[in-house]
Amino acid sequence: MTKPLRDLVVRVHDTVVGRLNRKRDGRVRFTLDDAWLAARQVPVLSLSLLSRPEPRVAGTGLPTWFDHLLPEVDTPLRRRICRQYGLRDNDAPGLLRLLGADLPGAVVVFGDSDEPDTDPALASNPPGAPAMRFSLAGVQLKFSVIAAGDRYVLPVRGTAGRLIAKVAGAAHPELAEVEAATMGWARACGHDVPSFSVVERETLLDVPLPDDTERLFVIERFDRPPQGRVHQEDLAQALEIDVAHKYGDSGPRKTSYDLITRFVRDAAGDDAARELVARIGFVIASGNGDAHLKNWSLRWDVADARGPSLAPCYDQVSTIAWDEYGWAHAGGATLALGFGRKHTLRDLDRVRLREFARRSGVPRAEDVLVQSLVAARHAWRAIRESAPRRMCAAIVDHWEQVPLLRWIGLQDL
Repeated sequence: MTKPLRDLVVRVHDTVVGRLNRKRDGRVRFTLDDAWLAARQVPVLSLSLLSRPEPRVAGTGLPTWFDHLLPEVDTPLRRRICRQYGLRDNDAPGLLRLLGADLPGAVVVFGDSDEPDTDPALASNPPGAPAMRFSLAGVQLKFSVIAAGDRYVLPVRGTAGRLIAKVAGAAHPELAEVEAATMGWARACGHDVPSFSVVERETLLDVPLPDDTERLFVIERFDRPPQGRVHQEDLAQALEIDVAHKYGDSGPRKTSYDLITRFVRDAAGDDAARELVARIGFVIASGNGDAHLKNWSLRWDVADARGPSLAPCYDQVSTIAWDEYGWAHAGGATLALGFGRKHTLRDLDRVRLREFARRSGVPRAEDVLVQSLVAARHAWRAIRESAPRRMCAAIVDHWEQVPLLRWIGLQDL
């Protein structure tokens, strides 16, 4: 078990950026480091702090930005780690302390009097249990692993995994294969996609997989290249939107693809915004109904001289391949975020496209998105022979159902 949260130091790369501590009334406060502020927040922790450099306070749990670093509440990975180390599922501060040496990006959290990963309270694993001292945000069960020849293992103490192995589960048959086909399709369209593969469960050694696991999707981590950690934050973090509202439905903070495109343009410039527009086009073309705020990230260079850039594509899945998310569902397939003020894919037409372009504020946004759809249609030929049948059938139906896609044309499908 971990010690109670007192002062935790927050560091990006080798620079202290602030401290987390719990007040007597139970609130957790993040205070920014004075020297870091004087250095103009280099290296950057978050866009949200650049625009509003003041302490963050959470009534319960952690301030929003830090909560996003952890597996979501009541998810398989979080339950496993908490059970292994004797933590309550809702003990976010304790979990952050436990996993602080291996968090997403280049942020590290450790005890005030300790170097990262040297706290005696965290030094041992339960007897006979594989080490699970990494954090991966999200809902799906996944593991941070390293390659060992042609096999994969959990990282040893002090070694960060450079790959993510995602467990499919019985609820979504062929999830690994559908994700691989979707990511391959994105690459064929010219999008930046890390290396990935589909592997059999036997290739993972001493990894506690569910009994019904047959194959896994394994992908390189863009925040763990060979030269060292790269800092990143997802758009929910950058916008300080709670994990529970990752679908952009948080009242006055409600957002959409239109508005996140404007946000990325302001933060990273026209080129990054146009690339985001092209990726949104691919989301529409591929029938991905789960491209929420946590599935888009900004990447920060160490010097931060030119601001952030878009991280590579990840978590691209043609969710329409399963009936509960596709056109067999009552009302039809939907997007995770609004596009031109609409969520339902059946409503997407040229009027919605023009509205998206207007609200995004990106020059030539309409042309960029149309070009993305055309590229997706042409690239599909290179993917369809290797894609699962369920996905192939769903894509044809999808393009026939969406007015904007019908307008682009059904050739090559």
